[in-house]
Order: sequence, then structure tokens, then C-alpha cells
Amino acid sequence: MPQIHPTAVVHKAAELADDVSVGPYCVVGDGVRLGAGTVLHNHVTVEGPTVLGEENEVFPYAVLGAAPQDLKYLGHETSLIVGDRNKIREHCTIHRGTEFGGSKTTIADDCLLMVGVHVAHDCRLESGVVIANNSMLGGHCLVEEGATIAGGVGVHHFTTVSRLAFVGGMSRIAKDVAPYVVVEGNPAEVRKLNTVALVRRLWSVEKVEALRSAFRLLYRSPKLTTRDAIELIREEAAEAAASNAEMGEVFEPVLELCGFVERVEAGVHGRYLESRRPGK
Repeated sequence: MPQIHPTAVVHKAAELADDVSVGPYCVVGDGVRLGAGTVLHNHVTVEGPTVLGEENEVFPYAVLGAAPQDLKYLGHETSLIVGDRNKIREHCTIHRGTEFGGSKTTIADDCLLMVGVHVAHDCRLESGVVIANNSMLGGHCLVEEGATIAGGVGVHHFTTVSRLAFVGGMSRIAKDVAPYVVVEGNPAEVRKLNTVALVRRLWSVEKVEALRSAFRLLYRSPKLTTRDAIELIREEAAEAAASNAEMGEVFEPVLELCGFVERVEAGVHGRYLESRRPGK
């Protein structure tokens, strides 16, 4: 049976796996499902419909699954879906989705949300994301696998923070952040390649150097337009793959970076997801 403290309030329709732990003064609402090994420390509120997978740990005063802060929301049934092995620290707030944004907010696996993080309606966090204290995501944001957002960051709605990017503390993010780069400032600017994350993931020297070369052409070459830089990079990638099949894998992140730059230019205000917003 789940371990439920006598002071906790758990709705009779909530579904709790046998080894779930619900601490003092927690509130678990109707339509909530808690997976095996999940722990709610004291004073946690989870409103439904919300699903937490296995081995999640939620710390005091976090509020999960509350209604979205969107004036268009009129009580439609929407949800919050959280995967496995996430740590959600004190005072975090994560809201359900809206009817117009896909009806759900999702967090994948192995994420760490530090104290006071806010994840607004219809956001999507992929696996391995780290967000530090007091950072805020506006509605409809996408944070891709392995990205890190430092403390005190504000992320504009419909913004993408791409794979393995790093956002410096106290930055204002109003445009999409490219994969594999470090950005910081107000407004944020691209500073360098995030080689720390690449080395930690045991990327080969060849793959890092190919990405470094592409980064210089795209962000540090005043003699080339963005379009010319992309064409040059793609030509180099095609030639390398033609001469050595293994080089195709080496250039995959490079081509991903080029694709990102193209999408941003096709977007609205530097946010690709904004171009897909209803009514645009």
C-alpha cells in the first residue's frame, strides 16, 4: 500500500502505485496518477488531471497541475504529464496545458527543476533538462534534450531552447537558442560553443571540431551571409560523407545547427514556434 501521512489529503479517485510516499500536509487531487517509487515530501500540491511516472521526487511547497494562467482558458480538460526520475524542488510551479496549445504540458525523464522554477502551460521539456533557481518559462516553450538554463532566466513564450544549449544566469531569452551554444545577456547573445557539454558526453574530437568550424562560419564570419555560410557548410558535409561514410555521423550536429538557423529565419520574431501559433 502507498505510504500516506495522516495529515495528507488524497482524493478517492487518485491512483497511487503501491510504493508511493505522500508526506505531511500534501494535497493530491482528482485525476492524479502517481507512478511507482514517486515521493511527495511535505506540503506538495498535485492537481489533476496530472500523471507523474516512476521515481519522481517532489519537494515542499511545489504545486503541480494547477490551471494555466491564460485568459483564454475557460476550464477545458487539459493535463500535465511528467515522466520518470525527475527532481522537482521547493516552490516550483508547473501548470497544465490549454485547449489551444495542445491541451498538455509535458516533462520527459531525468530533469532537475531547482527552487522556484515556473513552467507555464503547454511547455515541453525533453529528457535531461536542468533549470536553475527562479527561472521562468512562458507558455508554449520547448526545451530540448540536455539543455541547461541557469538561475534567474526569463524565457519568452513560444521560444525554443535547443539541444545541449546553455543559457547563462539572469539572461532574457526572447529568441530561439541554437543547439550546442552558450548564450547570455539582456538581450541574450551567442557567446561560444558549449564544448563543456559535448566533452561530458564523450563526443569525438572530429565531431567537436566539425561543429566548431561550422559555428565560426555561421556566427563569426563577417564576410559571409548566413545563406552563403549554410551552403558552404552543407557542401563540405556532402563532400566529407562521399569520401568517408563515417563522416556522415560526424556532420549530423553540423547539419542540425544549419537547419536551426533556417527555421529561425522562417519564424516570427526569431521564434519558430511563434510561426505555428493559431491565427498567425
